[in-house]
This record gives sequence, C-alpha cells and structure tokens, in this order.
Amino acid sequence: MVLEEVMPQIKSKNRPSIVSPPWSGEKIYFRGDDYYRDLLRSISKAKRYVEFETYIFEAGWLGDRLVASMARAVKRGVRVRLLVDGVGSPDFASHYGPRLEKAGILFRIYRSWPVFFSNAFRLIRFTRLWTSLGKVHALWTSGKHRDHRKLCVVDGREVWIGSFNVSDWHVERIRKRETWRDTGLRLSGVTTLVFRMAFLIAWEDPWPSRRRRKYRNLLKRWVSRDVKESPVRVTLTRKLRIAYRWELEARFQAARRRLWVITPYFIPTRYLLKAMREAARRGCDVRLILPGISDVPMVRWASMAYYAPLMRDGCRIFEYQKSILHAKTLFVDDWILVGSSNLDQRSLRKDLEVNVIPQSPQTRKALEKRYLDDELLSREITKEDLLKRTWWERLFSWWFFQFRSWF
Repeated sequence: MVLEEVMPQIKSKNRPSIVSPPWSGEKIYFRGDDYYRDLLRSISKAKRYVEFETYIFEAGWLGDRLVASMARAVKRGVRVRLLVDGVGSPDFASHYGPRLEKAGILFRIYRSWPVFFSNAFRLIRFTRLWTSLGKVHALWTSGKHRDHRKLCVVDGREVWIGSFNVSDWHVERIRKRETWRDTGLRLSGVTTLVFRMAFLIAWEDPWPSRRRRKYRNLLKRWVSRDVKESPVRVTLTRKLRIAYRWELEARFQAARRRLWVITPYFIPTRYLLKAMREAARRGCDVRLILPGISDVPMVRWASMAYYAPLMRDGCRIFEYQKSILHAKTLFVDDWILVGSSNLDQRSLRKDLEVNVIPQSPQTRKALEKRYLDDELLSREITKEDLLKRTWWERLFSWWFFQFRSWF
C-alpha cells in the first residue's frame, strides 16, 4: 500500500516539523511558459518519485509535453503518480489513459462522476426507497468535494504550487495575448512532508467506499497538527476548511493598513464580506482585482451583486482587462497568501486546496509589484458604471446571485 511508504516517518517521534521554515528557497512565476519550462526540467532530473496533482489536465501541446517527460522519468526508474479531478478533467482517461498505461505512469481520477452514477444505481432499493435516496444524496454531497489543487512534488525536495492548470491557455507561445493571468511558486529545499501527505490522502481517496479509512485518518491527523503555526494551508478536511475560513475572517477583521484581493471567482461568505466592508469603513485600503472577462460568466454575474455594497463602504474594485484572470493572492497588511484557493464558496467550504505564506522578502515584493501592475491593466469600477447597468444586466446579476452557493 502507498501509505506504508510514509508510515515510519508519521509514527517517528523525530518526524520533521511543518513549522517554519519548512523550505529554503522560493521562486515566483507569472508566466506559464517559465513555470512549465522549469517544472519540466525538474521532472527530467527526478531520481526517486514525481507526484503530480491538478484540477484540469487538458489534451494539447502542454499536456503532451508533460506526459512525455513523465514517461522518460519512468524509464529512468522514477515512480510517477498522476492525479486529476474527475470534473475538471472529464476526458483525461479517454485521451491519455492508454498512453499512460503503456508508459508505466500510475494515474487516478479523483471522484469521477461515472463512478458516482454506477454506485448510485447500486444503492437504490425500491423496497427501501427512502433509505436508498438518503444514501444517494450523501454520495452526491460527498462527490461535490473536488480536488482543486495544482501541486507537484519532486523527490520530496521540490514542490510546485499555484493556479496553473495543465492547459494550453497558460502557454503564451500558443495563446499569445489570450494567455491567462496566473501565479505559480516553486519551493526548493523542502523539509516538510505535508505536501506529500496531502497528495497521498487524495491519491488514496476510497470514494465512494470507506476502505483504508484508518490509514487516511492517521495522515489527516498528522497534516492537521500545528497548522496554525505553519506557513502551509491545506484544506483537506472539514475542520481544516473551517479553520481556514476562521483565520481569514480574523485577519480581515484585524486589517489596518491594506486588504488586497486578486481572485477569478469572488463569492465570499457573509462574514468575510462584512469584515471587508468594516475594514474599509475604518480606513483600511481595501482593493479587489476581479476578472473583466471570465471563463465562468455565471460566477462573474453573481460577483457583480457585491459591487454596490462594497463600494458604498469605500472598497475599490478593478476588473482585469488584458485576458482571463486566474491568479489567486491575498494581502492583509504584511501577511500574504498565494496558491490555488479562490475567494468563493467552493474553495472556502468544499474543495481540496493548497496555499502557502511566502517567506522570502523577494517573493513578497514581486507579488506586491505584480498586484500594482495588474491594477494598471484593469479598469476601476465607478458608481457611474453601476448606474449605467441595463435592466437585463441587473437581472442576470440578481438571478445568478441566488445560486451563489453552487459556485
């Protein structure tokens, strides 16, 4: 079993701590070309294992390059595991499955819907219809928890995280000016096991059955320890997701100098929304950079319902104009968080995510500079813009706002 590889380290009293500093180097990326160029080099130098996890793995130039690099790694004796989400990558198995099997690359699909439907039909018993429907509903609810992480662990010493999916939309040489705006981070000299543990918990996910629960629960307890003192934020359990929401609420409430947000999907909880409005009222510099063009238009329409109340209290809202915005970064005074989490209901309540608090002053300065650069590439929303909105724009915003908990 895969989990037995790390059991000695989990049970050891001298196991590495996830308390800072859990890595020695950082490199920030704002271009997919640079991010994947260096990631491919890292995979080409791997000696023991590569563990790759992503929400979207699309067929295309980039996907083919990654699969080829992983196949070469397997030939060198490297163990490669590839995990994709069943909703984010619905055609993955049909397109890449035979090629991966032939190359010896281990791959799994996290909570695929064909598995859901096959098990749902097996659960239905007309003699116990009400009980059966309850079980199907529970299965449906658990299936809504998706793997939204973008994570790669190479030999346990290099970790890659951020918002870059495996898609040609992140490659400037292919998409030119239409390339999405994203942020990635490479961590080197990593000493913590938390990233690999998070991957293995998702890899060993038994959904919809309950086998291997003992091993997974042990891993979850290990990852959860000392999480408040760690610069790593992984939301792989309900308790960790609640703790993450509470931390954001506390930081937003305590913000004094700045509260800057850049996110492609903005559907905050009412407590976070209230904290942002209160921060602006007490003189904190509250700014949001949101997409002017979105790959999920319904979410953008729902987000627009927040504009008026936020702006009334002094928050500034910008819409990014250059291309589709997909980066996720939070700035609260001197605290910065970057990773895969959006400021929406899915990331806050349902999905698996991984984020880090950058430790390098150079990384922090680069993120701050990029935020200000993105602001220059955005258009600030004014009160006049809100008044000019047509009746059908208001209707769309109101309608999709009613379904905000779905996004």
